[in-house]
Amino acid sequence: MAVSRKGLRTVKVMGREYLWHVTEEKKPLLPEEGFVVEPTTAERVLHIISSNKKFIVHYRLPTTADPHTSLRIEGPLFPRAPHAQEISVPRWRHDANRYPTADFVRRLILWCMEEEERKE
Repeated sequence: MAVSRKGLRTVKVMGREYLWHVTEEKKPLLPEEGFVVEPTTAERVLHIISSNKKFIVHYRLPTTADPHTSLRIEGPLFPRAPHAQEISVPRWRHDANRYPTADFVRRLILWCMEEEERKE
C-alpha cells in the first residue's frame, strides 16, 4: 500500500525518497496533587517515512533547554540500533529551529543509516 503524499515534504537521500512533516503533539500536564486544570503542553515532532515504509522514525524536536532528545523507531530498517524502539539522540547545531529544513532532515536520515561503531 502506498504512502499518501498529501501535506508531506519529500527529500532524497542516497537515491531513496523519504517523506516528512512536523506535527504538534499535546501531552497532559500532571500536577503533584488534585486534578489537571490546564490539560496540555505541546511537543513538536518530526515524522520521517521512506516511500517503501521500511524506515519510519519520529524525532522529538528539542527546546533550547533540553540536553538531548529522543527518536522513536517504528520501521524494521534502522542500521544504527537494530531492534531498538526508542533511542536517545545527541543535540545538533540546528535542531532547535522551530521549522526543520530539508538539509536537517537529510542529516538526520544519514545519521540513522550509519551503523553504530562497536566498542571492543
